[in-house]
Amino acid sequence: MQEFKNIVIGFGKGGKTLAKNLAAKGESVLVVEKSKKMYGGTCINIACLPSKNMIINAQRGIN
Repeated sequence: MQEFKNIVIGFGKGGKTLAKNLAAKGESVLVVEKSKKMYGGTCINIACLPSKNMIINAQRGIN
């Protein structure tokens, strides 16, 4: 079984940044993300980008 010194839960902006910084220091890192749809975090997939918010609202029938 492989062992890791650090486990990062969530592959959003914070998780990606933390994992990158730990790996850059030579630390072993395992990143766990529960959702293939949310890979990359909430911001990029749902609301921070206005175009994503407009698409979701259109799908829901919201003007």
